[in-house]
Amino acid sequence: MRPGAHRTGAALLAALAGLDLVWIVRDFSKAADVTDAWWMWSGLLFRAQDGIWTSSFVEPTLLVLYTVCAVTALLSSATAGVLLSAGALTVLLRVPTLWNLNAGWVQGGVSDGLRTQVLISDIAMLVLGVALIVTVFAGRRSGARAGDGPPSAGGRHDVPARPTPAGGLAASVLLGAVAAVLVAWEIRAWAEQGWGPYWEHFTGDGTLVTLLAVPESWYGWSLALLASAGAAAAYRGSPFARPLGMTVCAPLLGLGLFRLSFAAKAGLLESIGTLGLRDRLSMATSLFEVLVSLAVLAALAGRGEEAPGTAPQPGTIRSFSSA
Repeated sequence: MRPGAHRTGAALLAALAGLDLVWIVRDFSKAADVTDAWWMWSGLLFRAQDGIWTSSFVEPTLLVLYTVCAVTALLSSATAGVLLSAGALTVLLRVPTLWNLNAGWVQGGVSDGLRTQVLISDIAMLVLGVALIVTVFAGRRSGARAGDGPPSAGGRHDVPARPTPAGGLAASVLLGAVAAVLVAWEIRAWAEQGWGPYWEHFTGDGTLVTLLAVPESWYGWSLALLASAGAAAAYRGSPFARPLGMTVCAPLLGLGLFRLSFAAKAGLLESIGTLGLRDRLSMATSLFEVLVSLAVLAALAGRGEEAPGTAPQPGTIRSFSSA
């Protein structure tokens, strides 16, 4: 990618982080105590001063992800994979807000001004997400692949490294396992609730409590899709496996951490022995998501071989970034 594309990608990611930060700060200002926002993100019922929360646990999770990706986009040879992964994740998680803001509870209980602000913000996030993907293809160098990094000394491209064979295999197994677990929970919910109630959890109709929240089942299927893609890329040893796998870990880690936070605050961890099987499996799944995320990050941290025929020539300088 051209140097300008690296800077453009970093700027787009910084803009996305800024939008998330704006809504987080807004909720902090509406909370009786700042910690109320954290517990609200975890799933506990805390009331905002005006009765309306805008953010969910997705906002702080993506804020951290975008910040890390913005720095990576400037320094790493894996910029193309980072931008593609972050762009795809953004589009997947922001699309439901477009129709959720037209729901009856929103139109009847939220001021037109706030609703318009959230809608404009959501559209801006979607545009920025698409722009990240477009930047990858528009920023390709003549004769270079989308994954090529900044030129090294001597005029060669520092291409993104593949995962190590052991790391790729481990990441593939772990991401495949977590995708299977997510799908299994969605199928179970569908079977228990029936199509009507399950569809509402998928679309968010009448089930959301904050304006930017992502419907629970939509979030689960989105993570399962990205985790499956990451597992396939890691198994093949693709140069995109490392940025994709690491990007998937952020929303997966956020999901597990905030669910465990809810369990701790609600006292469920202390009374785990008295809980039903479903609740214990749910907490075990949250812990599994956290551990898998950390394990995948560790597995993909090592740099393997570069794509055949694209290794830098003697005297070139390689990127020192782990991504």
